[in-house]
Amino acid sequence: MEKITYFLCESNESSTEFYKKNLNFSKKVLNKLEGNFSNDINDYMNYINKNNMEQLRSKSEYLLEILMIGVFWKEHVNKAISLSKIPRNILIKLSTLREKESIKKIVDINRGLLEYLFLNRRSNDKVKISLENYKKLVNYLKACGDYKEEAKRLEVWISYFFSLNKNKVEKILTSYLEFAKYFEDISQEALGIYTKNVNLFLKNIDKKYKYREDFLFCSRKEVEYHLNMVGAQIMNEAYRKEFLKTKEKRLLLPSCMRIKDEKNCKAIKTEEGYICNSCSKNCNVNKYDKLGKKYNFQVYIIPHESSISVKNKIKYGHIGIIGVACVLNLISGGLKAKNLGFVPQCVFLDYCGCKDHWHDKGIITDINMSYLLYSLGIEEC
Repeated sequence: MEKITYFLCESNESSTEFYKKNLNFSKKVLNKLEGNFSNDINDYMNYINKNNMEQLRSKSEYLLEILMIGVFWKEHVNKAISLSKIPRNILIKLSTLREKESIKKIVDINRGLLEYLFLNRRSNDKVKISLENYKKLVNYLKACGDYKEEAKRLEVWISYFFSLNKNKVEKILTSYLEFAKYFEDISQEALGIYTKNVNLFLKNIDKKYKYREDFLFCSRKEVEYHLNMVGAQIMNEAYRKEFLKTKEKRLLLPSCMRIKDEKNCKAIKTEEGYICNSCSKNCNVNKYDKLGKKYNFQVYIIPHESSISVKNKIKYGHIGIIGVACVLNLISGGLKAKNLGFVPQCVFLDYCGCKDHWHDKGIITDINMSYLLYSLGIEEC
């Protein structure tokens, strides 16, 4: 198997060992976050509740947001402060327009050029830790397009920070950044075995991806892979009880799991996604579709995370979905699914391989069936 960036079967023939390690490591990170920032989170949740800003989420979800703030600040704030208002607003608008399938290709050509020119600039100046620069970071994440859901979550913090004095905000952000640096070190030790090809891949990123719409997405460093691994696990634990109670369950599979390409696959298009038509016995989608028939869950092929949508509002708690995606899409996909009214769970692709982003010819991808059955409440982990 060709290893492109991450590979979850590194220490065994399957990814079972990864799931065990990631579960234990995520618990360690969450406990450390709670130990360091319990008072911060209580103050933040009280502020949200008092001002009726949203229905309160679990404490673990807000702790994950602290980790996101720190990691994104560390990785992107030097680029965020270099982004001026006009290109930022154009990129945010294009990011919205690309959700329309009819003009997506044209929009992506323009986004690719503008992203490389304006979102890839990095200031060499030392960045002052301040609320103003935090706002610039959130706007930068919006302009990128790939962090839409994360940006929505982190934007809520702006109002809270405005309610505090300047020195306290700077102290809070400093502590989040320090934790992000700590997280980068310990995540490398715990999960680095699964992402050791990322740096090798990044050596040729500029040559191969320059002016492409997915340049920034494919340019992410190891720490963001680790953030998504831990984040997905934290979200899975937060939503698991609600998911198991749902009456209807769906498995959303990416098109890179098909054995045939789009032209030759006989899947049937529906409003919810494509349904397998069993055109190939050896296809991974067909394998999980048969599993769905056995255990009473519906399987859909979703070409892209942006394809997840609903015509009518869903009452939260009725439909549970298991979203399957490569690592870098997991936090955003889970947040989007919840915002649409689904109760989400995430299952990692064991490796990436789609020809839209990662491989010229495409590699057929797969998942850990045992973890899928655990997610559905059918087997023990």
